[in-house]
Amino acid sequence: MARERKRPEEPRPGEPSEPVEPSDDEREIHDEDFQFALKALLAAYEPVLAEELERAREPERLEQEALDHPPSCEDEFELAGRIFDAFFTEEVALRLLPAEGRQLLGAIEEWRWCLRHIRCCIIFGWLVCRGQRTFRGYSWYLFRYWLCVRRALGEEISERALTEEQRADFQTLVAALAGAYRPYLTDQLATVEFPLGLPDEIFAGKIDCNEGEQESAAIFERLLTADVAPALLGRKAFEEHQREASFWFCRCWCLCAIHFGCCLAHAHSLRDVLRCLLFYRRCLRGCFQPLRCHLDAPTGCAAEHPLPKGGVGLEIVGTAAGSFFDHYTLQWRKVEGAPCDDDTGWNPANDGTIVYPGGGASGTTPVVGGTLGWINTAVFAPDAFEIRVCVYSTQPNAPRTCCCIQFSLFKVAVWIDHVAGAPISPNDPFDPNAIVSDGAGTVVPVGCCVTVGGSAFVGDCNQRKIKCFDLRWGVGFLPGPMELGFDPSAYPGSLLPAGPVCYTDPDPAIELKKRAVWNRLLGVGLNLVTQLVDDIDIPSLGLNDLWKLAPTCFQSSTGLPSGVLDAAGCPDPHHRCQSGQYTLLLDVTDTSNNHFYDTQHVLFDNKPMVNNKHAVFEGIQGLPSCTDLHLGPNTQQIPPGAPCGVPWPAVLQGIAYDEYIDETDLAYPSDNFDYYNLSITRQGGPTYNVPITPSLAPPVFGPNPLLGTSRVGDPGERCEPLPTIVGCPVPPPVPPKVFGTLTMLDLRAFDAVCEPSLVAPFAPPAGFALKRGTCCGYTFQLYAKDKTVSSSPVPCHQAWSLPWAVCICNDLDERAPHGPGH
Repeated sequence: MARERKRPEEPRPGEPSEPVEPSDDEREIHDEDFQFALKALLAAYEPVLAEELERAREPERLEQEALDHPPSCEDEFELAGRIFDAFFTEEVALRLLPAEGRQLLGAIEEWRWCLRHIRCCIIFGWLVCRGQRTFRGYSWYLFRYWLCVRRALGEEISERALTEEQRADFQTLVAALAGAYRPYLTDQLATVEFPLGLPDEIFAGKIDCNEGEQESAAIFERLLTADVAPALLGRKAFEEHQREASFWFCRCWCLCAIHFGCCLAHAHSLRDVLRCLLFYRRCLRGCFQPLRCHLDAPTGCAAEHPLPKGGVGLEIVGTAAGSFFDHYTLQWRKVEGAPCDDDTGWNPANDGTIVYPGGGASGTTPVVGGTLGWINTAVFAPDAFEIRVCVYSTQPNAPRTCCCIQFSLFKVAVWIDHVAGAPISPNDPFDPNAIVSDGAGTVVPVGCCVTVGGSAFVGDCNQRKIKCFDLRWGVGFLPGPMELGFDPSAYPGSLLPAGPVCYTDPDPAIELKKRAVWNRLLGVGLNLVTQLVDDIDIPSLGLNDLWKLAPTCFQSSTGLPSGVLDAAGCPDPHHRCQSGQYTLLLDVTDTSNNHFYDTQHVLFDNKPMVNNKHAVFEGIQGLPSCTDLHLGPNTQQIPPGAPCGVPWPAVLQGIAYDEYIDETDLAYPSDNFDYYNLSITRQGGPTYNVPITPSLAPPVFGPNPLLGTSRVGDPGERCEPLPTIVGCPVPPPVPPKVFGTLTMLDLRAFDAVCEPSLVAPFAPPAGFALKRGTCCGYTFQLYAKDKTVSSSPVPCHQAWSLPWAVCICNDLDERAPHGPGH
């Protein structure tokens, strides 16, 4: 926009008037090359405007065209091609470049590939800014832009028959767009949720018709990073051109072109079109400035936060760009008062604490007011630090350009990494969707006594220290702190016995120890609450000695709510008996009342396994209760003649059951049943572990023949059945009590004559079988468990049946034939 010039005072009669110095805009507009480009742009628009004028004069023709040609997405691309193919000729492109730029770039044959690419950039900016695009719509235009770039660089590509590599490249672009788009959405959501200050900004003139343009333009800057260049251009083209002197400029030119196209899409008049061309040329001039650097962040008291590539640290924001840019480096050191150019004290380049947007050991793409990299401060203690960026040229012997910035590190060690001793997977506690795992990446439920591991510490700069921390639960898998919809008020219950722990000890020495960098949350060792050591005054925390002497855990079976209702006020079938999906919230505050959060999704299973309800041995099918079992010629399970060469099958019945964590979900991990096993103990003798099989001929086993891994029967009751409430769905009935087949028992195990014909796993231990003509007492017992992990030293979520005793008499005739064929 042209700057207003102060109108000179009228000269007095007879006095000569002073010449008015032309403004920068006037000099730019009257430049011969600018005039040439402007005429080309207006000439490209003229046929389109003329056609629209003709339609305005002939409404009948307009109506017929609208009926004959319904609008389509391809109309936009056809119109874009008409305008920009006519405008963006090679001569226009060259004349818009500053003279020093043309000289630096050299012969156009060496960078014509970039020129073909720029047409796609202009069209992309124009198309994507013509309307209010959702992320999904933005992604579609990104797809068309990607196809345009690939084809401009000579790649054969079909949008209907992409190769696996091409599909993977576009998936990379969409993921990058999501990262570039997310800050825009987060900012909009924050404004919507806290709109109280908007009227004052409007009244003060801080918001006008241009509001939002910078935020929209920033999406392009965040999208076209060094990370996405191979996916955008294709690996072959990237490898071919990345070391050319024009490569750095092509990205800068593309960004200018996208902004130019976006500006034209928003233009309401030809005056706006002229201004867009003016800004575009100035943007190109900025691409040829000398090597320059600047650091904007971190500065002041800088709080570390989770990094996009893992760990915690700080984003380094600034500028590293200029003509013949080759690369830039980032380094850090503790503040020592040495000049920025002094190379002493800086960290080694390969120590892993600096992460660049494109990976590697340096920044390979120019950055202007954007992310230069990240510093991983996970192992740093709170202190004052300095960061340096140095920019290097492709020209031999050209001096580097360096800039520095200082900051104080505010440590934010706030995370959960273990629950009930089980680790988080993936090994990134800041991943909002991380699971509590078995160590191999499979989710495991937790229950009963549960400890929580991690870190709860913030501080220390500008006198900001840790003040309090709390560990709370919320119902359901809730959004993480960096996700849309995160709401700390959705966590009503505390896992800490006395609520939040606050540090207010009057003794500075004790206070310092309690503010140790690696605080613990619940218990000791891997289990977080505070790192309480023997010489800390425990009562001053308001806690008892249990916190120091033994691990303390959250009794989830009583601490979580029962009778949970859903949003409609109806019984929630997904959260019965203190079980289901929950999210833990670690909330740490500093002395300025700033909050720092971490969340962890947890699947609680507190549906009990009760002795003689969930593990019930009913008996041997066909044998009445309170009767002896006689092995003889008339025993129905024994084939006639009692041959040793065939099984003597008997059905063992009972219940081995564990309630589903969520009765509406019959898959793992809601189906949390682990296994059951059966044992038979001879009075005064050994114990026989019975193989679990539904068939003896042939036998059918799972991975472990002594374990049954599927539920059997049903206890006919639930720990917290859904109540019937007027206006709510009628709950399903609880199934009746049912006994099922636990396994098939081979009665030959009790006969000392035929027992030697049994092989593992059916072979009983020595001394278990009966000699013919003798009797003895045997006790059957069933054991069942689920897969719930607990911190309790006493196992929970297991059940034993009552011992089932029976007298077994071997009445078979000792004189009967019993060879292999019998």
